[in-house]
Amino acid sequence: MPPQNTLPFFRQKRILSSLNVPRKYQPLVGLLRALSILPCALHIIKYIQIINLIPFRDAGGSLIIRSTRLEYGIAIVWCVLAGYWNWILTTSMMKRWLYHYEIKHALVRLFTLTIVSWCMSGLINTTFEQDNPIKVQMIICGILLLFNLFKLKFGSSPKYSQKLEDALPTSRFNLKSTAIKILLLPLLGVVFISAVGLTAETNRFQYHSIQLMRDTRFELDTTVVESASILVLILSTWTSQGAERRQILRDSALRWTTGANISYRFVLGQPPSSNSQTWMGPKLVSESEKYKDILVVPAPDLESDKSKKVLEAFKWSVQADYDYLIKTEDDVFIRWDLVPFELKNQKKENYWKGFVYRNMPLDYFNKGTNMAVDFGLPVLPAFTSGIFYTLSRDVVKMITEFPYPQRYVDDDGVNLAIWLFGFGVEPVHDRRIQFGKDICEQDLIAKKVDYQPKDMKTMYTSISNQQSICHGFRHEACALCYPCFEKTSNWRADNLHCDPERGVALAKQPDFIQMAGPNVKDTLAPTKMGENDRWILPDILSTKSSVYSDTDKWHLLYWVCWTSDPSTFTDRHWRALEMVWIHEPEAAIIMMTNTLPTNFFQDYTRRGYNIQVVQFNKQNLLNWNWYFGPGTKDWIANWDKWETGKFFYWHLTDYIRLLLLYNYGGTYMDMDALWIRVPPDTNQEFIGSDYSSLMSDREWTLDDEGLYLPQGLMRFKRGWKLFREMAEDAFSAYTYDPECFNCGGPKAITSYVRQRRGVLEAAGFTILPRKTFYPFNYLEIHHLLEPNPLAEQEMKKNIEPYSWNIHLFGKMTNNLPVQTGSVIDYVFKKFDLDLPHRDTKTHNIISSSHGWTVPFELVGPRDYVFQQLTDRMMQDDMKRNNTLILQQKMGRFQGLNVIYVRGGPDKYEDVKINLETTIGRNRFSGNFTKHTSMHLRDATMKDVNSMLNRIEYQPTKLMAANGGRDKIKIQVEYQYGNTVAQEQLEFPVIVIEPLEENDDPLLDPLPPPTKNK
Repeated sequence: MPPQNTLPFFRQKRILSSLNVPRKYQPLVGLLRALSILPCALHIIKYIQIINLIPFRDAGGSLIIRSTRLEYGIAIVWCVLAGYWNWILTTSMMKRWLYHYEIKHALVRLFTLTIVSWCMSGLINTTFEQDNPIKVQMIICGILLLFNLFKLKFGSSPKYSQKLEDALPTSRFNLKSTAIKILLLPLLGVVFISAVGLTAETNRFQYHSIQLMRDTRFELDTTVVESASILVLILSTWTSQGAERRQILRDSALRWTTGANISYRFVLGQPPSSNSQTWMGPKLVSESEKYKDILVVPAPDLESDKSKKVLEAFKWSVQADYDYLIKTEDDVFIRWDLVPFELKNQKKENYWKGFVYRNMPLDYFNKGTNMAVDFGLPVLPAFTSGIFYTLSRDVVKMITEFPYPQRYVDDDGVNLAIWLFGFGVEPVHDRRIQFGKDICEQDLIAKKVDYQPKDMKTMYTSISNQQSICHGFRHEACALCYPCFEKTSNWRADNLHCDPERGVALAKQPDFIQMAGPNVKDTLAPTKMGENDRWILPDILSTKSSVYSDTDKWHLLYWVCWTSDPSTFTDRHWRALEMVWIHEPEAAIIMMTNTLPTNFFQDYTRRGYNIQVVQFNKQNLLNWNWYFGPGTKDWIANWDKWETGKFFYWHLTDYIRLLLLYNYGGTYMDMDALWIRVPPDTNQEFIGSDYSSLMSDREWTLDDEGLYLPQGLMRFKRGWKLFREMAEDAFSAYTYDPECFNCGGPKAITSYVRQRRGVLEAAGFTILPRKTFYPFNYLEIHHLLEPNPLAEQEMKKNIEPYSWNIHLFGKMTNNLPVQTGSVIDYVFKKFDLDLPHRDTKTHNIISSSHGWTVPFELVGPRDYVFQQLTDRMMQDDMKRNNTLILQQKMGRFQGLNVIYVRGGPDKYEDVKINLETTIGRNRFSGNFTKHTSMHLRDATMKDVNSMLNRIEYQPTKLMAANGGRDKIKIQVEYQYGNTVAQEQLEFPVIVIEPLEENDDPLLDPLPPPTKNK
């Protein structure tokens, strides 16, 4: 029995397994053994890196045949074999040297062997081709195989043994067994893996690589029909299913091409395999001989290689003389009876039409691909669905004559957009191209039939028998870009948004900042009111336009909305309407309402004022096509569902406001907006601004101080995109939030403008200072309804010089009375037509006389201050708050200086207006004179006030330069029945000399307003 070692385990002498190496040399020996596989490890790391870089190298499709990922993978297998054999050689030689030599000499030999193996590996790797990794590793393995065989052969020979025990005969069986286990079996395994992999790769290159097909010619029916106006390329396949679909198309939709000046070809690639070539080749030739409609192009025929087939087919097509090329597929049913007629009047240059997608993420359609690797684009360019699109011939030539090799992605629709990227060709959207299960719309132009190809024959039969194209088909699902009302699906649930003109995009793209384009207005199609655009109000308003919208009188169109009970229409609401006419007698007010009767304002219309009532409801909005697209149409159709929401009628007013300004333009005003002066520039488009005191609102306000855009009063010409896009976003049937009070109001428009402010303002979108419309915010407005002994001074000094309007914020003040002596009480007394009308609650007559007869009165200023604005004054003002451009034109009587008549009869048989100045000049129109008169017959109050509103004063040049005093005298004589009477108004004019360069700017009568938060 061997003696037991009594030393602790950590002091016991250890040896390396079977090598008898002293303990202190064990780390060094282990390191030298490990270094033998270092070349192998480095090669493996290098090949893995190359494998990861191959997608970048071949981005968009390789241009030449180079080593593939599979080949580098096989090279890694050979590299592992080389490392194993090198480790075996190193280990066996180390055993021999440790046995025959002293440890130090053995280590020197071991180190030398490692260096030699490194040098050999490096030399071979640098000598041979870098793109042939399998060859490099096979050479290294071959050399290591020879070394190991030499070692086995000579290491067992007595001639090379120095010790007696080495000279003993060695079993040849053991020698052969070792060679088989460590050399032959691993070699056979690696050779087998290589043979299988490389055979598959060779087959793939033979049938799938377009590089090997470049010298292949177009085959079968390559003759081009020269006289075709439309050339159709229908992608098909080598499969039996492809042959079946081709025959179904010939027996159905393609029959419409006969005599329609259409030529078509089924486009196939090269056979995808030897089996396909053997079995389908003869059948394809027979089919070609029978129908003469098959084109085989030099491109692979795989589903992932559609783009290659399309490009080669494009190259073939340019030989023909056609106007349009249509690309489609053999599982798509197309209304060839309609297509030629629709293309007759289309442009023949830069034409590209299909189902358009815009700003889609790179991997939206195929999560398995990495478009970011292939193309350095943040999102996909605008592209059309590959199932059906139309190109003019010049666009096809742009693609085929591109002087550099084209790149490829799986989807040919996306690939087409990439090929055309940079050429400036914009696709036209056509929503009638439909796809998906249980989808069928009556106006379809193309439909992809994925499930039953025979359905194409059924559709053809239905149309031929003058039946509905959807007869016999399920169509419960909602087609993309179509209304989804009462459908089982809703494409908006997939975060999609459809613009009827531009196509489909994601509703929300959180990973990207939306950048505004320069085009902020839509070009609305011209209409003929009363013909293809039926009247809503005869000779005033049609379903798509108005008699004001496209004229220089567009600013006279005013819109108001009332959805509450008539009993809530109080005196302040009557006054809001009157104050429009006091300052703009020619204004046409259209009241949108679902509660007021059409004769509600007859007391005003009798006196000539133009106010019309348009009653709307769900059915009217749908009949008038008062929606922007499928989403808003569905929202209106679901009126009954939303009506129970507590904010519905606020939201309805928001929606009506957006639609009216988009379709017609004009001025929209809330019924609590009180005009005290009209805008001086009749062509200016504007919206007011206010400040929010809530810190939480800073997320969407225009600046850090809380500037936002209320919608209570704004004026724009028709066609601004922001109104359409806001409505489609807030009032889509799917995205609508009935509990969000502000989602269609100030928050929505402020958020929209915040992202696009620069381009909007460049196009004429004006954001007015806060004081222009909201001199007091909603927390302060109640002060204007309370008694104030300085109410008149407050109005003259702090409000009227800077404001056009006072917004009462009805939600805050409707229940507050207008107290005597308040600012609003002063405003109501100053601007009052005194037209008798009944109180909607008490039915009492409201007038100054408390009856239907009211005395005639001529109203005007006590005095008038005239100061000529100079360039210096305007420049100084631009450096401050730029308020002078908002002031009324000097010489015009606006604001507190407005001149008008109130009370009196409904109509005057004869009216004569005399206008006289002492020094200066005046006019109604035309030239300035000292004395002017105007004679009116059968005039209404509106006619008289319209004439008075035109009065304009001009001092003499001497007085304008040096200042002075003047006097204006206005006399109105009228006849009503047997009554003849007159009213006279005289007031002084103070002419202030303009500021000069040396004048103290503090004397400026219009100091900059302070921000009132």
